[in-house]
Amino acid sequence: MLRFRYLLFAFTLFALSAKAQHPFKYDNTVYKGVYLNQAFNLMDSMKNYLLLDVRSPGEYDDTSRGTVANIGRIRGSVNINIDSIPAHLEELKKYKEGPIFVYCSHSQRSRRVSKLLADNGFTKVYNINGGMTQLNLMDASRFPEKNKYMVTNLTYKNIASTEAFHLIKDTPAIVIIDIRNMQEFAGNDSLVQNNTGHLKNAINIPQADFESKFDFYKISNNRPVLLYDQRGINSMDVVYVLRARGFTKIYNLFEGFDAFVSDHKFDKVTLSQMIIDPAPYNIVDPKGFMDLLKEPNVVILDIRPVEEFNNKAHLTYKNLGHIRGAINITSPDSVEMIVRAKEKSTVFLIYGSGSDMAAIICRNLIREGYQNVNFLNHGLYDFVWSTANVEECKSGRDFLTDHDGLY
Repeated sequence: MLRFRYLLFAFTLFALSAKAQHPFKYDNTVYKGVYLNQAFNLMDSMKNYLLLDVRSPGEYDDTSRGTVANIGRIRGSVNINIDSIPAHLEELKKYKEGPIFVYCSHSQRSRRVSKLLADNGFTKVYNINGGMTQLNLMDASRFPEKNKYMVTNLTYKNIASTEAFHLIKDTPAIVIIDIRNMQEFAGNDSLVQNNTGHLKNAINIPQADFESKFDFYKISNNRPVLLYDQRGINSMDVVYVLRARGFTKIYNLFEGFDAFVSDHKFDKVTLSQMIIDPAPYNIVDPKGFMDLLKEPNVVILDIRPVEEFNNKAHLTYKNLGHIRGAINITSPDSVEMIVRAKEKSTVFLIYGSGSDMAAIICRNLIREGYQNVNFLNHGLYDFVWSTANVEECKSGRDFLTDHDGLY
């Protein structure tokens, strides 16, 4: 249990900090930022280029102790850890006039390396926006050659939300296992933001008890298994139990149940057919949030501390500006004055920065009879990250304000 708690804490920080450090200010000035399809189209048109993976050797080979970091690599890439780049500059000089494509897990380290190379005279440096995270999140409809270019040493397959949807729909024998704790699965966790339902027909085998309780279900090892947790941080840690019992068709829901319930590609009818006991409010991803921002007369509530809203947070990566027109709310009680005169059909857009208050306010509004309450999953961090790394979200930067010089 201690190891579980430690890893959950460590990898939550890993996942959040990887997207929270936003070194985007040099995109398309010092180096060129390219989206996945652009990158591969360019590489297909070139004879000589270097594809540089600047993650750790463990990430590159899918052997990191932290399983959340093992997300495959791009075929044909060369691995030089970001910390070793300065020592390899001399041998990289043969690419000084030629194209270099740089990537990592979330496209933060790759941006730092891209700038370093450009600062040292490399003239054709391309950062692959979103890195391996975005590659894993894209399905074949958005990136047709995903299986051609993606290489993995994993004994299971990470799949995005839409891939998981089709897997469940088209595979009657699929076994769906939710490894969250019983409270999260049942929708009565002490953290309101964790009470978002579970996949239909899923069985709950909490991670802490997975090895001791799995055999109780007497699942045949010739059946495919889909694993998931809340945020895609821990579900890969139980794969070894399945492998030891002879399972070979193992799938992991990439970025967890959070990604599934917020995916803008699913309509309400689809979600209602797939999810048991969903949250009473709508959970949306950055693209879904952007689409709602275009609605007339929306009410946008920023549920972050005042110092973050005003870009005065001590931890500077939390200074992100805010959504244009957002009202800063610091307690559930302060919402009443704002919503008192609003119609029950008013569109509410709510985001925070990791605390439970935003989800609490969403539930309070639903209880008051408001019918269109929308919660931005993973908060403003993910919104900003998406505007820099997801091609269909690039226009989202237009909705941000007070961010000059920050990213």
